[in-house]
Amino acid sequence: MARQLFVLLAFTTLLFVSMCSVSLATDTSAMDFVQKICNDASYDTLCLDTLVPKASNISGNPKSATRFAIQATISEVQSVSSSFINLSEHPEEWTNEVKTLQRCGTTIASSVTHLLDAYELTTHLGGGGRAVKVSKRASMANSVNSVLNAMNTCMNHLQTSSATDSQITRVEDIMEPLAELATNAIDIIKHMPF
Repeated sequence: MARQLFVLLAFTTLLFVSMCSVSLATDTSAMDFVQKICNDASYDTLCLDTLVPKASNISGNPKSATRFAIQATISEVQSVSSSFINLSEHPEEWTNEVKTLQRCGTTIASSVTHLLDAYELTTHLGGGGRAVKVSKRASMANSVNSVLNAMNTCMNHLQTSSATDSQITRVEDIMEPLAELATNAIDIIKHMPF
């Protein structure tokens, strides 16, 4: 009886250790893949911060990595848009810039439509020849680039509204993480293998 219990305990321990090893190997493989993807990103540390928590869900799939990068950009668009709306609700601080900030919030928020188009396109990348896939990838990158265009439009409007340098700097600081996430998403899209 004691021998059977010992064998059972040894077998259970061996099974547990082997399962942990497989899980560790899978986690290492997933992390290596995310590291490889992020090596191509302009803001590699931000890319790692964005994708490492999703590494096991990405599972070596470039489309999944692209989808998570686009999702992070969508989240940040919503955050930046809300920040602008909140800033515009304080006219004592932003007298001449209130309408511009509201317009910025609306313009940036509307770029979500393009991000959702890019996100949806990740599910339709199969089929077709190389030219079709190149075209789809370019369309995805252009859709994500709409965020950067919206940010540039916002800055142009703000600069023509006679905003002070400190106010412009504050808006740039709010938009910086969004610009970096969008840039990373574009980089990941451009480096997706066929």
